[in-house]
Amino acid sequence: MRTIPSRHPVAAAVAAGLVLVALASFVPPYRLFIVGQLSVVVMVTVGLAVLMGGAGLLSLASAAFMAVGGYGAIMLMIQWSLPWFVAVPVVVAAGAVLGGLLGFVTLRLSGFYLAIATLGFLQVLLALLKHGGQLTGGGYGLVAPLLATPGLPDVPAEWLSLLTLFCAVLTVAAAVTVTRSRIGRAWIAIRDNEAAARMQGIDVRRMKVLAFAFTSGLTSLAGALHAFLLNGTNPSTYTMNLSIFHITLVVVGGMSGSIFGAVAAPLVLFFLPEMFTALGEWRDFFYGAILLLTLVLMPSGLSSLLRYLPGQGAART
Repeated sequence: MRTIPSRHPVAAAVAAGLVLVALASFVPPYRLFIVGQLSVVVMVTVGLAVLMGGAGLLSLASAAFMAVGGYGAIMLMIQWSLPWFVAVPVVVAAGAVLGGLLGFVTLRLSGFYLAIATLGFLQVLLALLKHGGQLTGGGYGLVAPLLATPGLPDVPAEWLSLLTLFCAVLTVAAAVTVTRSRIGRAWIAIRDNEAAARMQGIDVRRMKVLAFAFTSGLTSLAGALHAFLLNGTNPSTYTMNLSIFHITLVVVGGMSGSIFGAVAAPLVLFFLPEMFTALGEWRDFFYGAILLLTLVLMPSGLSSLLRYLPGQGAART
């Protein structure tokens, strides 16, 4: 499908985000909370789609960087008395730097070995959080303070969900922009053939570090907003199961690095089952049936649906 790039992508993303926020503001409070949770999952999945599908780097550390964002933001607000709108950008930058360092340390690893190394990073971080004493709340975690802005009333829960939705839209726009840039094309070249990418003059080491940094920054942002939505953090939240769930979403969306698939997969595997919570135990059956049917009918992921759109054959994002 041929697309006409916007001359003002940032303005277009902001406009789209404001429209979605305006529409979501009419949703009942509980459903709006689910929309906020969905937005967090979309941000993480989009970041992982860039890392795994775009750059071909397998990581099990998504839960770790969500913890970095959640714990980091709350600790900055409690220990340093930083307002939330300052603490969040700080933890995003810290997450990106930490992700870049993880990518640099694991440069010589790939595939299964890289996944195990990132899993080790997750386990080390969880151990630090559980034994961090008063600083991290130990096994109980931390309670998020009120999101207060000087001179303004506290941010209500409904507004926080709308803010998370707006951030998700900006995240998707950023991912699309990056994947269509020279950096994104370099990531794809590395994924397809690392040796050939080197012969073309691509700095493979630098691009891998950038891929980890970009994904880790987005995931840290999602983690901070997720902690605010849940009013706190708990180390039992950021387990390997959460990372596996994120990878499952990327696989269902399509391992081609498609941003469309990264957005569609959470809608199918997270949002729809949440709408059927009244089914009780049958909700898990519903979730499993969706996952199985998706993988059987669309082995290439939900991104394969793009071929059925009018004017097929262009952008995968």
